[in-house]
Amino acid sequence: MSALDLLNAPGFAGARFDHAFTTRTGGVSEGPFESLNLSWSRGDDKARVEENRRRVSRALGGPTLVFANQVHGDVVLKVDAKPEGVWSAGEGDGLMTDRPGLALCAQTADCTPVLVFDPKRPAIAAIHAGWRGAVKEILPKALAAMAKAYGTRPADAHAAIGPSISKANYRVGPEVLAQFEALFGALDEGLIGARDAEGGAVLDVAEACRRQLAAAGVPADQISQIKACTFAQDDRFFSSRRAARDGHAGQFGGQCGIIALKA
Repeated sequence: MSALDLLNAPGFAGARFDHAFTTRTGGVSEGPFESLNLSWSRGDDKARVEENRRRVSRALGGPTLVFANQVHGDVVLKVDAKPEGVWSAGEGDGLMTDRPGLALCAQTADCTPVLVFDPKRPAIAAIHAGWRGAVKEILPKALAAMAKAYGTRPADAHAAIGPSISKANYRVGPEVLAQFEALFGALDEGLIGARDAEGGAVLDVAEACRRQLAAAGVPADQISQIKACTFAQDDRFFSSRRAARDGHAGQFGGQCGIIALKA
């Protein structure tokens, strides 16, 4: 059995919580889901996915993994207990809790996973932020939800941005860029590359997420990031865009950003 390859964001650590960004190494899934696929939704054998999830829980000390049915929206779910009989807390793209022992999971396969820790309450959140989530401002909405539920102040929050598709490998069309312009104003070279003949360009969604966290009040020195590209590193990460390029669109596994309060 190969060991799990779990990543930790630099500077994002504390005695009160555990976190990890999973990779595709160390599981039992096969084919396009090889090997540590944590996603139910794309055709992998559910018994294999359950075993993969158990392995991740064991590696993190045994917390209960909690997922959401992600829909590229802006709903943040408050989790107070283990969902009865299921893995999912419901439909949404963010999870938050102040209860120890619940490991909140943001599933990705090119989108950006973001973890948040408030050391003063304490409270945590795991957010799935693709380009649609960024446009819908799920990150500031998650911080606002934590403020309402737990009294979290953005100035106290620490955030970790996990592996996602890099700017160099993520070309979007002019219709997507127009939505980012409506939100960010004129798009500088930190967010996009040169426009192509069709009006599209490469886009850095992780950088957009970092800017949204900072604009919401999270201090820059409290935002850490793992700058690994899910598309480029096919031996380490699952990628929706790579699956489409390689002729099996819709058949790919998923990794997770995971955070749990310690008891």
